[in-house]
Amino acid sequence: MSRTAIPTEAVDWLSVWRGVRGLVLAGDVSWPKRLDRAGHAVFALSDDPRVVGSLNAMPRITALLARPEAIPTDPFQFEVVFTHQRLHRLDLAEALPQIARVLRPGGCLSASYLIRDDSVPWVRRLAALLRRFDPMAMKGNYGHESLARLRESKYFPEVEERAFRVWQDVSHADLLNLVRAQPLASNLAPDQLAGLLSQVSELFDGAVRPGESLRLPFQMVCCRAWVNHEELTGPVVLPESALAIPCDPN
Repeated sequence: MSRTAIPTEAVDWLSVWRGVRGLVLAGDVSWPKRLDRAGHAVFALSDDPRVVGSLNAMPRITALLARPEAIPTDPFQFEVVFTHQRLHRLDLAEALPQIARVLRPGGCLSASYLIRDDSVPWVRRLAALLRRFDPMAMKGNYGHESLARLRESKYFPEVEERAFRVWQDVSHADLLNLVRAQPLASNLAPDQLAGLLSQVSELFDGAVRPGESLRLPFQMVCCRAWVNHEELTGPVVLPESALAIPCDPN
């Protein structure tokens, strides 16, 4: 099954402005590449040398090998700091003041998560089927609860949220592979797994017209947290070369 496509509307909303100077707290190369294709000046920070090595091969992206809790740049360097599917992995007590320090006045932290939407009937039926074998099947822990921490942060007193619907086509083979990838599949006897896959095939055939694919829904949950430098404990001096940020975020 192919990677779920991030909608352009979500990228534009998170980026706020055209051609921003942005820092990506990167877990892989996909989000920096997407922002680079959108025309932004991209800096990408990762503590994984393999990710940094891949980013270094991309001529328009500046890669930094470091942790978000200790960002190795001067203050006020970026209009936007991006994090996708990774906010919950940070030590937010340490990382949020660092992010605030490197943001320019009027800038924001843009955080996002792609979350499967289980409200569609065929997805609910699939989950119920799998939970006969494992009560925890398809109960994804995405980490998006960490977005609530931004609303509690003194460094980001103003927070906006928006959700975008995303659809992914799922073929018959994709659906069977999705089930085989579930942890429960390795605990089933071969005949049990074959019986389960047969039931999943019946579910697919009953939910789609011949020759078509199912559509798996996701929600792209997005958050823009606007920086407030007054709460930083140490003095931060705005460089003379700092750029002004447009007042209208739309």
